[in-house]
Amino acid sequence: MNDRENREVITLIWIDSSTRLCKDTEKIIRQLRLVNDYVILCSDLEECIRRVELINKETVFLVTSGAKASQILPRISSFRQVDSVFIFNKEKTPCEDVLTEYSNIIGVYLNLED
Repeated sequence: MNDRENREVITLIWIDSSTRLCKDTEKIIRQLRLVNDYVILCSDLEECIRRVELINKETVFLVTSGAKASQILPRISSFRQVDSVFIFNKEKTPCEDVLTEYSNIIGVYLNLED
């Protein structure tokens, strides 16, 4: 979704298969841009991994859903550019087990305002 040049030292990547279908996507992107102006939206797991692999100068903050976390985390855990992972989930408990498995997970959040 964002192919302009990154002028930040951080790239914020949000992966969620429902992002393109969500009516609140634009609102969420505006909120994410308050944290970091450069936001990449990925709805496909393979696309997301390719985007992360191509980043070599910036630090990546990854935002994922609880459902995608178990799929993407094992595949990107060795990528040095992925500094922080934020998991958004409808319920906090189902994702708690991944917190101990991956050291770069900042936390599990129930909504964007957390």
